[in-house]
Amino acid sequence: MFATRFATKRVIWSSQSIRQKWNNRSTKLRLFPSTSPIENSAEFNNIEIQLNNCHTCTCVSHHKSLKSENFLKRRVNFAAFHRRYSSYLFTPSAEGEHAAFIMKPEIDFETLRIKMKEMEDSVKFRSMDVNVEVVISMWDEIQQMEEQKKQLENERKKIKFRKGDKVSDEDMKKAKAQGRALREELRTVNSRISELTDQLYPMALRLPNFLHGDVPLGTDPVELESFTGHGGELKTVTVGKQESHELAHPGFVYLEDEGALLEQALLRWAAHQLNKKGFTRFSSPDKFKPIALEALGLDPDGTNQTYAVKTNEDSTYLTGASPIAFAAYFMMTVVDATNLPQRCYTVGKHYNSTNDTGRFDGFHNSFQTNKVEVCGLSEESIATSDMIFRQYVSLLKDLYSELPLKCRLLEIPSSQLLPSMYRKCTLEIWLPKTAEYVEAASVYSCTDYISRRLKIRHIGEGEDLTKHKSNRRFVHTVHGQFIDTGVLIEAFQQLAEDTNEMCIPGTIVSYMPKHSKMSLCNR
Repeated sequence: MFATRFATKRVIWSSQSIRQKWNNRSTKLRLFPSTSPIENSAEFNNIEIQLNNCHTCTCVSHHKSLKSENFLKRRVNFAAFHRRYSSYLFTPSAEGEHAAFIMKPEIDFETLRIKMKEMEDSVKFRSMDVNVEVVISMWDEIQQMEEQKKQLENERKKIKFRKGDKVSDEDMKKAKAQGRALREELRTVNSRISELTDQLYPMALRLPNFLHGDVPLGTDPVELESFTGHGGELKTVTVGKQESHELAHPGFVYLEDEGALLEQALLRWAAHQLNKKGFTRFSSPDKFKPIALEALGLDPDGTNQTYAVKTNEDSTYLTGASPIAFAAYFMMTVVDATNLPQRCYTVGKHYNSTNDTGRFDGFHNSFQTNKVEVCGLSEESIATSDMIFRQYVSLLKDLYSELPLKCRLLEIPSSQLLPSMYRKCTLEIWLPKTAEYVEAASVYSCTDYISRRLKIRHIGEGEDLTKHKSNRRFVHTVHGQFIDTGVLIEAFQQLAEDTNEMCIPGTIVSYMPKHSKMSLCNR
């Protein structure tokens, strides 16, 4: 088996527990106490909202609690407030007793302190708004409070008497008074630690990954190389399609006969190539909870590439085949080093709401397509994950060299990277009729960004899985999109002269059913 899952950390949520968790999140997680410095800040008071259009919850008790706290005077946008100051990846102390399970990501604050300048550059060149210095100073204060807590606990141990000790009444009174004072001081310190922690983690989780040295700073990508593939003899097919069906979404098109078979042939071809390279195929779900999105640096409550699906209990997000599928699968697992590196892939529908324009703008701009997504897990080493990254890029070039398409490989600039990405390379193909390059595939490294948020770890070779918990290290992940059938179908269509035809390379023809009706392309 790929990984070991610990039952103590895995909880199957019942309908009641999910609903209870959501209600607690609405009333406790999203509101700060009146003494919170965040509430008193100018930013808090300047946020504009309509209470009647509150997006966080619709329960009557929530609105009653708002009235009792005098929040009606402020006109606060709770959805925007929640997105900025809370996280699905972190469970605040006030919500801990009601949560289905406790979430606390393993952020490496020591490395963050050492590489503070690099992190500030990453924030700057990604055009993000996070104050790294504030995060570090808040962490320092927590460490000071933890040290003070240890000293107080040691003092408490010193004033305890052993059994049989002869103690005078006066000494006993002094010891009890001193013990009460220390308990009160410990209570104050613990309260301050909880308060700081609740403010630190939602802020720290907004920090991006570091940047690889080869990432272009700014907005312009760098072309690494260009090539034209050779896919054998071209064959032409007439494609039946129907756009804007009255009962279907206007942005989708029906494919018939050879067009539909071509889409499946592309997926079979890619899957066959990956199987030969030792990849393991996964069958993955299409909908995921918000915590999986946030682990990749996406904002579940804000604008992203997914569709939110409302249910009676909670919201899930429709993504289909995507890196989120692997992040969710490996969450809270421990992988044996003998199983690393792991290479796996999934095939399925993919949904991108940013392409949903309400009209059909070409197969390459469709909001619904089929994709082949890959994932790689390696040991906690930049060198190892970089090696897998280069292997995936090389495999990508080998795949597309078998297609008669003009391609170019780009290093993506910092401004276009998701927060989770350490670096990203994309492969674009040329569309001759529209005279443009479009992204067909990509490979990106996330180092330990995702694994620290979802607790995906590995142990050393020969170590006992049930022991050496302190020696568990966080895996590095590399992800990639190898096939987008919408982009390739558009490219094959633009190779043909007639808009109702497609020129299919011989490489793909062999993966189509033998009964397909195709003739030689007169070129």
